[in-house]
Amino acid sequence: MEKVECERCPEFVPAGAPDDFCIPEECCPERIDQPRFPSPTSCLPQEQLEELEVNISEANQILLDLGLSNEREPNEIFQRAFDGLVGQRVAVKIDCPLLSNPDKIVTRRGRVFLVGFDFVVLRNKANREVIIPFEKIQKIRLSGRFAEPIEEEALDDIEPCFRRRLTFNFGETVASSPELIQIFFRLRLRIYLLLLVNQRIRVRLENKFMRGTLFDVHEETITLRVGKKEREIPINNICYFVVLEKEKK
Repeated sequence: MEKVECERCPEFVPAGAPDDFCIPEECCPERIDQPRFPSPTSCLPQEQLEELEVNISEANQILLDLGLSNEREPNEIFQRAFDGLVGQRVAVKIDCPLLSNPDKIVTRRGRVFLVGFDFVVLRNKANREVIIPFEKIQKIRLSGRFAEPIEEEALDDIEPCFRRRLTFNFGETVASSPELIQIFFRLRLRIYLLLLVNQRIRVRLENKFMRGTLFDVHEETITLRVGKKEREIPINNICYFVVLEKEKK
């Protein structure tokens, strides 16, 4: 069998050559056969082609109208607002009455630490995480004038083989890492809570606090272990979470 010449991938990496993409020493692996589909313009009759082009044009116009629309989803509004406040101290008014005065609502203060898909994480003065679902937020107010730098995950300087996996196996690689999910897509609250399983937390419900160990997270509820008992709490009933202790990884 004749040897296949590799044009894009060298058989070996010359000594001293920078290897920032984890290029294998052996030749490129065999390509996996992929289905090939003809272009719609190459096989459709003229009448069908014109109809298709009209449909595509209408679809593009709808997408353009949506893109230019001032109407945004609530989650997107909060994402954009908090993205501009990362590292800054804010006061967040939450749709949850004070236990001491039901006529007033709760305010949580802290520095914006992480902006998820449907929640925000603040760090309070005790350096504890305060997790607030977007749906519970009524108002955001800037409390300080200066921002503290927050270390963000960056992909500028990454290990070559990881860069290769990220390029050629993007879905599988990102799906296996909560940090990458946050970078590319933003974590949802339920997924973020899964990272806190076995951690001590305090949750504020509308009429009381509950403190315990986060035991499990489901689609719409969490299970909190309080002493020897397990309490299942609907996530929608929780005004905010406070992480009391977090294991260092």
